[in-house]
Amino acid sequence: MDKVALLDWLLEADDNMVRYNTLVNILDEPGDSTEVLEARRAMMSSRPVSAILKGIEAGIVDEKAVAHWGESAAMAGYVPKYRGAVWRLLFLAQAGVDPDNLQVRSLCEHILEHAYSEKHRTFAVSFRTRNGYNDAMMPCFMGNMVWSLCSMGYAERPEVKSSFRFLVEHQRFDDGDWKTPNTYPYRGRRDRCWGAHTCYWGVTKLLKAMTAVPDAYWTAEALDAKRRAIEFVLLHRLIWSSHSPDRLISTKATNPTRLMAPFTSDDAVEIASSLLYLGVRYEAIDATIEYIKEKANVNGRWQADKTPSPIDAPFAKKGQESKWVTYRVMSMLKLEGMLQ
Repeated sequence: MDKVALLDWLLEADDNMVRYNTLVNILDEPGDSTEVLEARRAMMSSRPVSAILKGIEAGIVDEKAVAHWGESAAMAGYVPKYRGAVWRLLFLAQAGVDPDNLQVRSLCEHILEHAYSEKHRTFAVSFRTRNGYNDAMMPCFMGNMVWSLCSMGYAERPEVKSSFRFLVEHQRFDDGDWKTPNTYPYRGRRDRCWGAHTCYWGVTKLLKAMTAVPDAYWTAEALDAKRRAIEFVLLHRLIWSSHSPDRLISTKATNPTRLMAPFTSDDAVEIASSLLYLGVRYEAIDATIEYIKEKANVNGRWQADKTPSPIDAPFAKKGQESKWVTYRVMSMLKLEGMLQ
């Protein structure tokens, strides 16, 4: 890997989002330096960030989603998928946008008001069904919102704190060997997210959230959940089946081997990065990093294997080499100490 050549490529002016994040997160340039401030201003006024902000300006709530899914789900912003409020926040948080931007703050406040359930004391979405309304308690969604809002400076909000506590208290870490109770918040084997088997994304998103929460969140219970989450992911060697050790985790719903731009669930880069950020060092992480390095193309760059669609503006083109994915890989390598 030619580190200098890769960095030169990431710093080119044709992708201001990648340039800004490379300066700040890989090269450790001061946030108040002229170069960084100019790069951030350019990022905020160019795609994909500008397209997401334009979408927010046009209206946070999608009226077609109201008609199809009900007002509650549309107001929460989980629908339309990848263009609703919560997805836009997730993507903007990944981009590292200016948290003081008025549109960004308006989006965060909207989500705190409409995507948080006082009934459940966590982020949840109420979908309209034929038989009334169904409260979807999605741990991956909760983790994404905790991480995104903490990244945007909202860690002190009670809604964020309560959602993190909910995950700490209720997240499962079994490997399919637990008889799921029918008592709240579980619904036996019927529930998609809390059913017959621990949702892998529920665990990895909790770890992701843990990379952003402040010290005050670290109760004894949170530390124990951190330990159990790490053990669960290491049981799977990050990207491998725990029951069939020679088989990669690769299902329609769960496939961390596909590198994403931007991420909605997690991929191998994000899982490894979360563990490294939390101070975990283990041979399974090294093996996953080697797996990721082998996915580089002949130019030593990485492609986007998966991109969410439809989206306000893509971070990359599926199946093509991607500056954003390459930046993410480089950030992971920096955490591992491989860019020194």
